[in-house]
Amino acid sequence: MSVNKKVKYSAGSCNIGPKEIRKRYLFGAVGFIISALLLIALFILNEPYPFFLTVIIPLFLGFIGFYQGFFKFCVVNAHAGIYDLSDMGGGKGNVKNKRFHELDLKRANILVLYAFLSALILSLLAVFIAYLAV
Repeated sequence: MSVNKKVKYSAGSCNIGPKEIRKRYLFGAVGFIISALLLIALFILNEPYPFFLTVIIPLFLGFIGFYQGFFKFCVVNAHAGIYDLSDMGGGKGNVKNKRFHELDLKRANILVLYAFLSALILSLLAVFIAYLAV
């Protein structure tokens, strides 16, 4: 039994399809792997604990990728005013309605904030653990 469901763009909630979602999860996984490798390197090199805060950058990339995949919403597409649901039959196009674009931008900003706060919390935790290890 095959379900061929056409998905439509939904302002502020869905602007990418499964293919694009997989790309976001892959991007997030790469960010998390880089974070782990950076933390391992910092511990092995016995760097001072403030250096552990640098992990915020790859953690942010990991979280932004993960959140975009989870919420089926691309931050870059929102800012560009586009959507891509072509792999689900929903098409690819521009967001022409000003109110819809505003909803997309609001969702994009929320996802960026979630990613930043998540990365900040884990980075501070890494600094704290490194401080205790000294």
